[in-house]
Amino acid sequence: MSKIVKAINVMISNPHNITDVVKGENETECFFRYDKKHLWSILKQEDSNYYMAYYPGNQNVEHLASIPDEEWGHAPINCVTYTSAELGTKEAKESMAELYNIVNEKVHGMDEVLDEIINSDPPF
Repeated sequence: MSKIVKAINVMISNPHNITDVVKGENETECFFRYDKKHLWSILKQEDSNYYMAYYPGNQNVEHLASIPDEEWGHAPINCVTYTSAELGTKEAKESMAELYNIVNEKVHGMDEVLDEIINSDPPF
């Protein structure tokens, strides 16, 4: 198993460490921090593959999230990218899909919604 898949699985196992989630200009892209220091983005492509990018240094998440798709290729962005297609394993795609779902739920506040629903159930 590659290091990136192991890292993705650690993120999945520790969703409480996924914070500062911001919706990108691309309708399926979300930016987030892991462990309050590692800036990432993840998106689901039209072909159902997943694309992740790691942004080293102190890059501004709001600025990155605001870049339109048509300008992305021309913007001076420093990142390391990974795709489920390039990784090529079933586990890589499944792990990226699960992480995408967690991050997408966080950007829409689903943690709070689901906690509210769960807590509304009276104890027996």
